[in-house]
Amino acid sequence: MQMMNGEKEWNVLQLRNTNDETMVSIPEELSEMQHRIRQAGLPDSNEVGRLFNEYRMFYNQNADIEAARQYIRERMEGHESVILVAETDAESEHGTDESNGMSLSNGLICTGFVQLYPSFSSVSMGPVWVLNDLYVYPDYRQQGIARKLLQAAKQLASERGVLRISLSTELSNKQAQALYESEGYAQDTRFMYYELNV
Repeated sequence: MQMMNGEKEWNVLQLRNTNDETMVSIPEELSEMQHRIRQAGLPDSNEVGRLFNEYRMFYNQNADIEAARQYIRERMEGHESVILVAETDAESEHGTDESNGMSLSNGLICTGFVQLYPSFSSVSMGPVWVLNDLYVYPDYRQQGIARKLLQAAKQLASERGVLRISLSTELSNKQAQALYESEGYAQDTRFMYYELNV
């Protein structure tokens, strides 16, 4: 929509977290009817768990849908992560068979998700988020869903006063790297990161 002075007016949709009354303003461009982005709540744990199971299988983990659902449920119950889901009301050839990783909720199909873990920066003395998981169901890829999830995560982080979002991806995942960089993520050239398995 164009305003009279030529500036673009944002049509803003209010997204409600089904766990509480937190409202999130997401520009309508990120939440059009065909791919709606919203914050997931506890009632969504089964369908998010199904996608999370598919995501883990993508990284060569054994399928365990019940453990995946439990993991997601625990994160939600403990308010330990922020999860945004993409959903569409388009018809799916998969129907409602839970074995294929898809789910219909009130006539909507969950097509992707992003999971962010809250943390803090001591130097900046403020909150930061770690973008740990981003996944789109294969049948819905190349439709801009991952990009919309990233944009919605950025918008929500900004509204909640988060200083920055960090992520890591495999060195060989050039497609993901291109997506992240196109959305403003920059490779860290100042610090080296180490891990210790315990």
